[in-house]
Amino acid sequence: MSHVFACLNIIGVVAGFFGGVLTYRFGLPNIDVLTSGAYSGSEITDEIRRYQRWSKFGIALISAGFLLQLPSAFYAVSH
Repeated sequence: MSHVFACLNIIGVVAGFFGGVLTYRFGLPNIDVLTSGAYSGSEITDEIRRYQRWSKFGIALISAGFLLQLPSAFYAVSH
Protein backbone atom coordinates (compact mmCIF):
# COMPACT_ATOMS: atom_id res chain seq x y z
CA MET A 1 0.00 0.00 0.00
CA SER A 2 2.86 2.39 0.69
CA HIS A 3 3.93 1.95 -2.95
CA VAL A 4 0.61 3.45 -4.08
CA PHE A 5 1.06 6.43 -1.76
CA ALA A 6 4.61 6.94 -3.00
CA CYS A 7 3.40 6.94 -6.61
CA LEU A 8 0.65 9.42 -5.78
CA ASN A 9 3.21 11.61 -4.07
CA ILE A 10 5.49 11.59 -7.14
CA ILE A 11 2.57 12.34 -9.48
CA GLY A 12 1.56 15.18 -7.17
CA VAL A 13 5.06 16.66 -7.19
CA VAL A 14 5.22 16.49 -10.98
CA ALA A 15 1.75 18.03 -11.35
CA GLY A 16 2.67 20.81 -8.94
CA PHE A 17 5.90 21.49 -10.82
CA PHE A 18 4.22 21.75 -14.22
CA GLY A 19 1.42 23.81 -12.70
CA GLY A 20 3.99 26.20 -11.29
CA VAL A 21 5.73 26.49 -14.65
CA LEU A 22 2.43 27.19 -16.44
CA THR A 23 1.38 29.72 -13.83
CA TYR A 24 4.76 31.44 -14.07
CA ARG A 25 4.60 31.49 -17.87
CA PHE A 26 0.94 32.44 -18.33
CA GLY A 27 0.10 34.10 -15.01
CA LEU A 28 0.10 37.59 -16.49
CA PRO A 29 0.44 38.71 -20.09
CA ASN A 30 4.00 39.76 -20.75
CA ILE A 31 4.96 43.16 -22.19
CA ASP A 32 5.00 41.83 -25.77
CA VAL A 33 1.33 40.86 -25.47
CA LEU A 34 0.36 44.21 -23.94
CA THR A 35 2.14 46.25 -26.62
CA SER A 36 1.21 44.07 -29.59
CA GLY A 37 -2.31 45.44 -29.79
CA ALA A 38 -3.70 42.14 -28.54
CA TYR A 39 -4.81 43.78 -25.31
CA SER A 40 -7.25 46.61 -24.98
CA GLY A 41 -9.14 47.88 -21.98
CA SER A 42 -12.60 46.79 -23.09
CA GLU A 43 -11.85 43.89 -25.42
CA ILE A 44 -10.65 40.42 -24.50
CA THR A 45 -8.79 38.92 -27.43
CA ASP A 46 -8.08 35.28 -28.24
CA GLU A 47 -4.52 35.69 -27.00
CA ILE A 48 -5.70 36.97 -23.62
CA ARG A 49 -8.19 34.09 -23.40
CA ARG A 50 -5.34 31.66 -24.11
CA TYR A 51 -3.25 33.18 -21.31
CA GLN A 52 -6.19 33.02 -18.90
CA ARG A 53 -6.98 29.41 -19.83
CA TRP A 54 -3.38 28.20 -19.36
CA SER A 55 -3.04 30.17 -16.13
CA LYS A 56 -6.16 28.54 -14.69
CA PHE A 57 -4.96 25.13 -15.83
CA GLY A 58 -1.64 25.75 -14.06
CA ILE A 59 -3.39 26.66 -10.84
CA ALA A 60 -5.58 23.55 -11.16
CA LEU A 61 -2.45 21.40 -11.58
CA ILE A 62 -0.89 22.91 -8.46
CA SER A 63 -4.09 22.21 -6.50
CA ALA A 64 -4.31 18.65 -7.82
CA GLY A 65 -0.65 18.13 -6.95
CA PHE A 66 -1.25 19.11 -3.34
CA LEU A 67 -4.30 16.86 -3.12
CA LEU A 68 -2.36 13.92 -4.56
CA GLN A 69 0.37 14.40 -1.97
CA LEU A 70 -2.02 14.39 1.00
CA PRO A 71 -2.56 10.60 1.21
CA SER A 72 1.19 10.04 1.34
CA ALA A 73 1.57 12.61 4.10
CA PHE A 74 -1.25 11.09 6.16
CA TYR A 75 0.22 7.60 5.67
CA ALA A 76 3.65 8.79 6.79
CA VAL A 77 2.22 10.40 9.91
CA SER A 78 0.11 7.39 10.88
CA HIS A 79 2.90 4.82 10.47
